[in-house]
Amino acid sequence: MLLQRLIMTNAALFALAASRIAGFVVVSPFPGGNVSRTQRVTLVVVLSWVAMAFAPAAAVPRELSLELAGQAMLELGCGIVVGVAFLFVFASAEVLGAVLGQMTGLSSPSVLNPTMDAPETAVGRVVGLCAMLVALSAGVHRVALGGLLESFRALPVGTAAVLGAPILRFVDLGTDAFVVGVRLATPVVGVALLVQLALAMVSRAAPSVQIFSVGFGVLFTSGIVSMLACLDDMTSGLTAHFASLAPFIDQSLAAMRR
Repeated sequence: MLLQRLIMTNAALFALAASRIAGFVVVSPFPGGNVSRTQRVTLVVVLSWVAMAFAPAAAVPRELSLELAGQAMLELGCGIVVGVAFLFVFASAEVLGAVLGQMTGLSSPSVLNPTMDAPETAVGRVVGLCAMLVALSAGVHRVALGGLLESFRALPVGTAAVLGAPILRFVDLGTDAFVVGVRLATPVVGVALLVQLALAMVSRAAPSVQIFSVGFGVLFTSGIVSMLACLDDMTSGLTAHFASLAPFIDQSLAAMRR
């Protein structure tokens, strides 16, 4: 009887820990949709096994019941909170890629991303991959995984949590991501506007000159050159913004405590 109770407790602990980690893996940009489903499931199993080593089990339900199912849903929500925090922080790179694509004239041609089953521009794809490299080099993925594992201490498995508490913080985080993405793209936007104004003035001064037939090439070239010139500033700006993930996770976990 004691052995059966111990097995049931460990099984319930593993299931609840896997639910929280699965919520993170599903919505987080790391490992992302480019990783196969088998690898993501393996990541969930490994992290769940690691979390069992230090996760408190005092509040874990000891038997199969609706309480266990409800607690699994709650744990899934806790993992989604951490994953969405990482997603919102990383959204600044998506905003940056969208603005750069618009300003360089490369927003119209789009390709289908088979992993996400959604269209995306070439510039957005390149910026997203570069931003992921920046995040990996800065250790943002370790911060996210560390916050996820630390959540098992801050919010022990089986305890109640207020999932709606960090909603206003998510609004601020999403706003900051949009502002950062637009601000980092401002130099390219300024150059593109100057080029467009120059082309318009030349066309106005000499209507017989078909300036807009070569306008796209000029706009594209100036946009790419300005992007390369501002690459270091964009990288450092994204790195500084990614650093806001750790305090946000800490504040969100503290807010979810009852």
